[in-house]
Amino acid sequence: IPGRHSRGMKLLLLLSVGLGLAWTLQDFSPEQVIGSWETLKLASNDRSVVEEEGAYECFMTGIALLDNGNLNVSYFHRKDGKYVKEFYVAEKTDTPGRYTFEYHGKNYLTFVAVTEEFAIIDLENQRDGEPLIVVELHGRTQEEGKLGMAHYRRQTARRGILPSNIVDVFLKRPCATQE
Repeated sequence: IPGRHSRGMKLLLLLSVGLGLAWTLQDFSPEQVIGSWETLKLASNDRSVVEEEGAYECFMTGIALLDNGNLNVSYFHRKDGKYVKEFYVAEKTDTPGRYTFEYHGKNYLTFVAVTEEFAIIDLENQRDGEPLIVVELHGRTQEEGKLGMAHYRRQTARRGILPSNIVDVFLKRPCATQE
């Protein structure tokens, strides 16, 4: 009965990931994430979405808290061969640190680790019934962001993302020359 065992293990893994997210978010406050950010690393279970010109290759520049508790996230994204500054509104959910927004379907954005120096965001999108996972590492500066690397590696491993699917995007960021 290998099929049943495999499904059971997947369910157990999914449950443990969910519990891990819940434990991390107990003390989340949106004020922690307000301000300027620099994107350092992007990882995905589908590397093509975080590579150059991929749908989720973006460079977050800042987060603002809106009066209704939602977040306004600004970032650079490639459009027609150029990077343009855009934003999306992440709508709060009943779970602290978890937000939703529409982009290629519904996305669930979860802050899994936040300090004064770095933030790790876990993003999940259900595409054609298959989950697309993107894990992002952001720092207030490049040096401060590096302090989150151990947490980032644990989160990518927890989500089943291979080390070869982690892309260092800091040196490619368009932000410095286009703001």
